Amino acid sequence: MIRGLYSASSAVDVAAQNQELIADNLANCTTPGFRKRVMAFDVLQSALSSGMNGNVSGVRNAGVFTSFEPGPMQQTGNPLDLALSGNAFFVLEGPRGPVYTRNGSFELNSQGELQSKGGLKVRSQGGRLVIPNTTSTIRVTADGVVQADGSEVGRLELAQFSDPNQLQRAGPTLFDGATPRTPEAGTVQVNQGYREGSNVQVVQEMISMMLGMRQYEAAERAMRAMSEAVAQNTRPQ
Repeated sequence: MIRGLYSASSAVDVAAQNQELIADNLANCTTPGFRKRVMAFDVLQSALSSGMNGNVSGVRNAGVFTSFEPGPMQQTGNPLDLALSGNAFFVLEGPRGPVYTRNGSFELNSQGELQSKGGLKVRSQGGRLVIPNTTSTIRVTADGVVQADGSEVGRLELAQFSDPNQLQRAGPTLFDGATPRTPEAGTVQVNQGYREGSNVQVVQEMISMMLGMRQYEAAERAMRAMSEAVAQNTRPQ
């Protein structure tokens, strides 16, 4: 009885965590450059306490993983919207060093510096990337060269990782914690006037949420039934 109660309890806990994860994915289904998260499940065995004999099976959260599949390319016509084709990230100046993102929806600050919507400056190769305030036309070439009225003002710094799964989330669309390398020439293309959408597939997430809710309800019913049975068996006769 105790074994079944433990199994049901762990299933309820993990199902609730998974529902929160799916809800976060859905909340960011329109966030440019967002990468969905997926939970892996594992069956474990452990002793409930030193005073109980035998092992008890249950379910646990075996880890949350990020899907780095690309999102859809969306044309905006905004010259400060940039999207990457290929395995690479834009590099931003974070509060504790560089952070990496696929969210290329940028803007200019009061000093003419290219920055993220959250205010993090876009890093360029060899120094600051500043657009003169008299500029009428901004062009970004496929290899990341930024031009203001035909004059080069910088080149975007791009980062590539042999294993993106080593990256850690530093925000909804930001990552850090791994050593990057510069992409080889021709392997990555910068697309001006486009942005990369979230890779969350709404229909798939809704189906996962409905299935997860059924699992949660089934585990909760089982836990309630076993709790009532335990209570009845422990009542004074």
